[in-house]
Amino acid sequence: MRDQKEMTLYEHLMELRDRLKVVAIFYIASLLFWLVFPKNLSLGEIGAIISGEYVPMITLVLEHAASMSQGAVKIIPGTLTSPLEIYFIAAALMALITTIPVIGYEFYMYVDPALYPHERRLIWGFMGAFISLYAVGSIFSYFFVVPLVIRFMVIFARIIGIPPEQTFVTAGDYYMLVFSTVALMGLLFTFPAIFVLLVRFGLISTSLFTKNRLYAYGLLYILIAFITPDGWLVGNTMLFLPLVVLMEVAVLVAKRFEKAREVGAYSAPRCKFCGGEIPEGSVFCSKCGRSQE
Repeated sequence: MRDQKEMTLYEHLMELRDRLKVVAIFYIASLLFWLVFPKNLSLGEIGAIISGEYVPMITLVLEHAASMSQGAVKIIPGTLTSPLEIYFIAAALMALITTIPVIGYEFYMYVDPALYPHERRLIWGFMGAFISLYAVGSIFSYFFVVPLVIRFMVIFARIIGIPPEQTFVTAGDYYMLVFSTVALMGLLFTFPAIFVLLVRFGLISTSLFTKNRLYAYGLLYILIAFITPDGWLVGNTMLFLPLVVLMEVAVLVAKRFEKAREVGAYSAPRCKFCGGEIPEGSVFCSKCGRSQE
């Protein structure tokens, strides 16, 4: 913990207000960027802005998401107001994604004064793993799972007698399938990082998971089936199998921490405040100087 004057409750609330204000300002700026900023800022595009005929940045995202169907389905508005709703919802979602780094930074800076060095290292490692796994899960879902699900759905549409030229889907349903699958897949991919963190804190053990592996994976599959938009076997399986692999890797990583504790890899006593070594025969930490009694 930093050597600094302890803040009052009022000072904590004021700091929280200031950090939330930064997040809100950045989110609004990001929202305006996706809603208004043209995708190609050139002289011609500036003229298009004046005339009202321009393409905002959010259109790039929606066009790319629509291309994931590879022409297998025809996307229609569904309702008169559907395009406007999708326009604002997609922009709000992209603004949130853009703001996530700022949210993480402001949150970390808010709690940083209360952290000890070993806690900072643990949190930084967890945050790195969490963000990396979320990105991998989102990318995997966007470029592999979503197109595969769409293809299989089109195949079954043909099986029940719907010709390709009549395979229509409303824009709301299509973009909900794409965005929710990507977001949820990203979150599910972070489960291994959370598992390792809980083991590292000693809240759970790897033996608890290994003894109940079948039940855990059964619940995981049910969770996937519940939260995925299509709820279909192929899509669920494509989400489930990579998570099984990641969880098994997480178990191996977590076992290393458990083994280190069991064999006494940290033979010297450790400070309960900062994680530093306690000299033999002493009750005071060599790093922070605090008494362990």
